[in-house]
Amino acid sequence: MYQINQESCVCCHNCAMECPMQAIDYLGTKYQIDPEKCVECGLCARVCHTCSIHDVDNPEPIVPHDPVEKTADVVVCGGGSGIVAAVRAAQLGKKVILVEKSDKLGGNTDYAHAFFPVYTKWHEKAGMEDCREKAVEHYRRVTENVLEEDILRTAVYGCGAFFDWLCEFGTAEEVYHLVNLGDADAHGPIYGPGLLDFPKRIRDNLLCRDDAIGPGWGGTYVKYTMLDAIRDQKLNVEILTGTAAKHLLLGDNGAISGLVCEDKGGEVLIKTPAVILATGGFGKSDEKLREFAPWFFEGETPIHRFSVPTDTGDGIDMLRELGVEPNPERMFISMFGPKHHPFSNVLADIALEPDMPQFNLDGRRWINEADGLFGMTAAIARQPKEISWAIQSRDEIAKIADRFIQNPAFAAKAYLYETWEAELEEEAALPVDAPVKKADTLAELAEACGMPSEAFCAAAARYNASAAAGQDEEFGKPAQFLTPIGDKGPYYAILGSRFSEAALGGLTVDGDCRVLRNDGTPIPGLYGVGDATSAMHRRGKLAVISELTWAMASAFTSGGNAAAYTDSL
Repeated sequence: MYQINQESCVCCHNCAMECPMQAIDYLGTKYQIDPEKCVECGLCARVCHTCSIHDVDNPEPIVPHDPVEKTADVVVCGGGSGIVAAVRAAQLGKKVILVEKSDKLGGNTDYAHAFFPVYTKWHEKAGMEDCREKAVEHYRRVTENVLEEDILRTAVYGCGAFFDWLCEFGTAEEVYHLVNLGDADAHGPIYGPGLLDFPKRIRDNLLCRDDAIGPGWGGTYVKYTMLDAIRDQKLNVEILTGTAAKHLLLGDNGAISGLVCEDKGGEVLIKTPAVILATGGFGKSDEKLREFAPWFFEGETPIHRFSVPTDTGDGIDMLRELGVEPNPERMFISMFGPKHHPFSNVLADIALEPDMPQFNLDGRRWINEADGLFGMTAAIARQPKEISWAIQSRDEIAKIADRFIQNPAFAAKAYLYETWEAELEEEAALPVDAPVKKADTLAELAEACGMPSEAFCAAAARYNASAAAGQDEEFGKPAQFLTPIGDKGPYYAILGSRFSEAALGGLTVDGDCRVLRNDGTPIPGLYGVGDATSAMHRRGKLAVISELTWAMASAFTSGGNAAAYTDSL
């Protein structure tokens, strides 16, 4: 009998969409398998990239073994972005061992949609400006010089070099598109005149109706491209899944000399002069979240986490054994809301439209809805149970959905929004804690949402009066977004609550991706990659360069630098 581990399931929808018997659906905020419908084909376990689905009647046997000893030129810890570092080092002639704690490769990289190089050979061919130095200066300025210039330069230049290298594998032109942004002011994570777009999923999760979360996007494409390269180029890369990195070993000179790992059967010792830590963040470690972000557990409604179950901050643990402590000022614990996660992203997009009024459990409107997701995040934490209901009539929701369908910017996924009504009905029919409520009257809707009917109806009337007057005296929402709640049912309420994508940082690195001690000196032979590092992060501040952009740049850079380091020995 197959079961889903509710603690490690991140609700990526892969199993539910692929199940031929439609035996998987929500129980509250997590998926469960209906044993009455399940035919035990095992497809769900095969497509689950977090290894959260198991046949409990046939557990995998654990065979103990004596300690195993191996040797390598370079060891990579983590098979998400780390696989890029592994391939890069192997192409440069190194024997590489990649260890991955999960039974499957990918990690949070499998969730990542895309990376955004500022300038590549594609940009050059299209005649676009090389604005990499401008980008470095911009990021330095907007981060008030907190992010080191050499690291910013590695991110900006390294991501472009990575993509040029990725194109050598022969399939990039089939999946990426360079979009000319024209006069658009692209001075955020996407910088410069050209956007390198990854418009659709490939290989994984193709049946999924939700475009908010992977697998199947740009991170997954990179993973498979690297695996194909290992096979096709016969690269000297040994991959050990189900193997957790535990202890870094240093020689008498303070340089890396090895790594102690554990698989299901016992200890694996790898002698090596170079280790690359691509161990990810710590979004699944309650212990570290309580240490670095105790506020994470304040509130009544649990926060949905999209971090994979292996994201427990293993890099932090290994560095602490060497006396190296993380810098809390250079960590970022994501928290956003209200968002209709982990449910339908079509409904999530509709619910966050500024003309969808938001009400809390007291029946009160609580925010200027035009503030958007980021503008509402702090305020949702102060609402009862930290949840909100976005409420409108069916007719008004239909108009919002049609705006998405007709918007040229959403043309590639307009078909998703055509399912809006079916998804409303589907979620409203869930038997436990339905995330959508439906009623013929506003009073009945309030009761279904657990709000005091009299207070909510009065608040709704005030909102409609503000819409009629074209002035929101309560919260100052612009008049163009003051869409009244329709005067006839059915009415729908779409649940919004808080969610976290990841907890990031811990390892301090320099522009060469070398891991630094607390005194600023590098540990010879040790490199850090992606979410495990504090390179892009500041306490309470969004990264100015996207996580996958930095992950690809740092993995490519560290793979080359680790190979060069071993050459120098």
